[in-house]
Amino acid sequence: MKRFLLTAVLVLFAFSAMAAESPIDKGSMIVGGSAYFMTQSGDLYKVGDESPTTIAFMPEFGYFIAPSIMIGAMVHFENYKIGDSKQTFLAFGPMIAYYFNMNPTQIKGAIYPYVKGMFMMGTEKYENGGTEKYSGTQFGGKAGINFMLADHVALDFGVLFTSDSFKQKEPTETESVSGTTIQVGAGIQAFVF
Repeated sequence: MKRFLLTAVLVLFAFSAMAAESPIDKGSMIVGGSAYFMTQSGDLYKVGDESPTTIAFMPEFGYFIAPSIMIGAMVHFENYKIGDSKQTFLAFGPMIAYYFNMNPTQIKGAIYPYVKGMFMMGTEKYENGGTEKYSGTQFGGKAGINFMLADHVALDFGVLFTSDSFKQKEPTETESVSGTTIQVGAGIQAFVF
């Protein structure tokens, strides 16, 4: 039954997307996201003889409910490792975006600046001899541009700001802690219209 419902929803979105005339028209869909790999070295970042490595993925899916206005969902996965210590973060939740139509007559080569807002719920697991588990929320915004390489494919460049608030759940519950992050990233977006 779940597969049938998922298939029906995807077919409905596909048919409504066929009526759109631009990537950011009502009925268009967007699938994409960003990924990054980071390794740090030097005395500043070393812990003992080890240097940290971070891998992160931020896929997203969206549907344009009106010209330039998109609603959707985003996932944030991050894995950080240094020596025997490992930290895994997973969050997901809704997002809303507004795209600015800078060139309504042509698609290939067009630039679509955007602003996005998101709210995610997540979990974090930290392992270093023992295991600590956290849960909490993440909200923030992203501003960037999509540069259309072809009619349906764009390069995505953006700056992401998030505010996080997490509380340790295991081994014992603690008070929540909070912090902010600013990331600069790039990715690929596919538009269906």
